[in-house]
This record gives sequence, C-alpha cells and structure tokens, in this order.
Amino acid sequence: MQEANEDLRARLQANLDLAAGLCRLGFTYGEQVTTLTTETMHKWVHQADHDPKALLQGDVAGFTAASGRIAVDHWSALLSCTLEFQKAFLAALPKR
Repeated sequence: MQEANEDLRARLQANLDLAAGLCRLGFTYGEQVTTLTTETMHKWVHQADHDPKALLQGDVAGFTAASGRIAVDHWSALLSCTLEFQKAFLAALPKR
C-alpha cells in the first residue's frame, strides 16, 4: 500500500511539475508578445508624431509604406515568437 501511495504521489508530482513548466512557458510567451506589441505601438506613435507634415502634404503613399513596414516587421516577429513557443511547448511535453 505504501509503495502504491508513493508511486501515485510521484506521478502526481510529475504532472504538477509539467503543468508548472507549461504555465511558465505560456507566461514567457505572453510577456514576449506584449513587449513586441508595445514596441510596435511606439513605432506607430513615433511615425504619426513625425510624419504629419507628409500626410498634410499628400504623401499618403510614403506614410502607408512606412506603416506597412512596421506591420510586416511586427507580424514577422510575432510569427517567430509563436513558433519558438510552440517548439518549446511540444518539447516540454512528455514523450510516450
């Protein structure tokens, strides 16, 4: 009976450790996404602060191209971050 209890305890502890590790991965991913998004928002605000003259003079194409670059860079960074999270998540799962 004692041995069965110890075995059950060990399996439950392993499951708790796995869940804690996955939660840490999720929190780290959330932090990275928040950081990337904050940086992107700062870039857009900076662009809007420094390019209003271009908009007023009718240079919508230049403003749109710059905004598009910011968006594509953000999308690329998010994709990379998400793929790294998925790799780490799958690597953390037990192999059976």
